[in-house]
Amino acid sequence: MRDDLQEGVNEVEAAVQTADLRVLATSDIHAQLLGFDYIQDGPGPHHGLAGLASLVAEARSEAAATGAACILLDNGDLLQGSALGTHMAQIPVNTLHPLVATLSHLGYDAQGLGNHDLDHGLDYLNAIAAAVPAPVISSNLLQNTPNAIQRSAIIERTLPSAPAGMPGSLSIGVISALPESTAIWNATQLEGRAAILPARSGLQNEIDALKRRGADIILLLAHMGMEPNAADSGLRDDARDIANLDHVDAVISGHTHLRLPGNDHAGLPSVDATGGRLHARPAVMPGYEASDLAVLDLRLRHDTKNGWQVTQHRCQLRPNSTRVSPDATLTAICKPAQEKTRATLAAPCVFSAQPIHNYFSTATPTPCCALVANAKHHAVSTGIAGLPDADLPLLAAAAAHTAGGRGGPHHFIRIPSGRVLLRHLGGLSPYANTICALRITGTELRQWLEHAAKAYPLLQEGTRNQPLLDKSRPAFNFDTIFGIDYAIDPTRPTGQRIRDLCWNDRPISPDQLFILATDTFRAAGGGGGPRFPADRIIYRSDQSLLFALATVLQTRTFAFDPEAKPWRFACATPVQAVFRTSPAAEPHLKDILALRPRMLDPDADGFARIQLTL
Repeated sequence: MRDDLQEGVNEVEAAVQTADLRVLATSDIHAQLLGFDYIQDGPGPHHGLAGLASLVAEARSEAAATGAACILLDNGDLLQGSALGTHMAQIPVNTLHPLVATLSHLGYDAQGLGNHDLDHGLDYLNAIAAAVPAPVISSNLLQNTPNAIQRSAIIERTLPSAPAGMPGSLSIGVISALPESTAIWNATQLEGRAAILPARSGLQNEIDALKRRGADIILLLAHMGMEPNAADSGLRDDARDIANLDHVDAVISGHTHLRLPGNDHAGLPSVDATGGRLHARPAVMPGYEASDLAVLDLRLRHDTKNGWQVTQHRCQLRPNSTRVSPDATLTAICKPAQEKTRATLAAPCVFSAQPIHNYFSTATPTPCCALVANAKHHAVSTGIAGLPDADLPLLAAAAAHTAGGRGGPHHFIRIPSGRVLLRHLGGLSPYANTICALRITGTELRQWLEHAAKAYPLLQEGTRNQPLLDKSRPAFNFDTIFGIDYAIDPTRPTGQRIRDLCWNDRPISPDQLFILATDTFRAAGGGGGPRFPADRIIYRSDQSLLFALATVLQTRTFAFDPEAKPWRFACATPVQAVFRTSPAAEPHLKDILALRPRMLDPDADGFARIQLTL
């Protein structure tokens, strides 16, 4: 038979043996149902999940028009992360609850869990799981009492494009994994009530059970990202560690707020950043806070021996923006809770004699970071009084939260002088991570700071317009530690950048002990930093960071001077770099005069650009 004729026959045979499935996925919504900026009390960069709802409707229509089956999945961190999410956690859960009504309206087929879904407590999580119509799944969260969260689920779908003589339906198995570090991050919520199982073994057991129940394909909801140094650090909370399990056909990843496909994971082992694959399995990661809808199209081929198999895939991320019209029904569902949230946040809580901002928080220590450090220090110093370690020096770490980056040029904090409203403090405590006290050595302290200094690329003397910050590393992974003094030299290789590390004007020795006021997320290696076992956490606070912030402002019990600067840049020779910040930063250049700032033209994303000399 001629080659061209045989090729045509093969194409015909392939066509009659295949069917199509479209998987739509969201992840890390963080309660951004309407895309509102509760700190600025104004519109955000898009309409949140209400905007994604319109993209979902469009993608479903496309699937129907081509004869593809379609399902919609969420990969966790949906319940917490915005002021609206905090408000919703305080109201009774029933079918009228705004989150329940939203999920019902969107028609999710299954929802996985993320670590932040536990932040408002197991009672709230279990109530939501019992009220929503679709299964809520976690394959490695084991609770001590009966609840509505399932270890796995099978979703049945008709295959409109299945040819005659082939099965006309598809049984889709869904499994879901939390990061194992959730056991530390959420120890307060889990204690005495639940445990986090090893992800890999728990998932394989569920996959085997789903196959015995007749699942044709397996979709993995992995609430984990792909860390550049995961293999070196031994961390297991990496989607690649579970993506290669037997019978996994496709992966939806998340947690790290990045995107796949795209440039965010270029060059990582076992990742096809362009085609969207982990260990050759189709994979997507749809951003954060409703930034993107993942669309994963799977071509399935059937044979009598192996059943349905994924033979081809195409994945894309459809970006959300203000140009995407919000779903009117979803907007109406959320409007009453939205207005109550805004009213609560408009309440004054304290008075500030001067404005506070974080426009330069990755270029110099700021009063914003000092305020957070003071709040943690106060909470921990009160909590550890009388404990054996209370006499050790107490330090405090503060992350550069809400400092531009992926959030855009207006994603910064400015607390005006005069009446300080609750919403002003909200940006300083965007997550409900538990304040804790960590016993730490001088060596570990240096490792912590070296990890933070990875925020800067390797800077070169004489290079023009080199960026000060590595855009691939979010600003909130940069910590300032108060109570010590140190210098950062970005012209040196990573791991060798911290200089002149001192406490009380004396060099810190490797085995010197400290207590660090931080949070359980950081203590467990959150953000890719050093990871500490649970027994190194000597105290967990029962008060929120927001409450601790208000307490410090009201009592003015400051351990650290807001104007103090525990770190500085110290390059062997002067180096110039370009820093991106809010356009509103220009009137505050006096705060960084030591860096000899010079304003440049704004960039294409709307960020102000400032040339600094380090």
